[in-house]
Amino acid sequence: MQNGSDLGDGSDVRDASLRRLAEALDIAPTAFFDETSADLDQTTELLRLWQGIRNTQDRAKVLSMVQAMVRTIATRA
Repeated sequence: MQNGSDLGDGSDVRDASLRRLAEALDIAPTAFFDETSADLDQTTELLRLWQGIRNTQDRAKVLSMVQAMVRTIATRA
């Protein structure tokens, strides 16, 4: 028998995952729901591509490149 706090639908696990992801990205969990469909599609694609990079050194190179791009963009603003 389930109590009222555990409906067994996985929402607690999803909520916890979203909170952890939002914390890692330094954004509010509501940002996942505020984004436009295009933004969400692009974010999903970026994460899918990242998962495709298996080599740790390759991931480090990509991460370094993106960090440099973000710094460059920030200086233009």
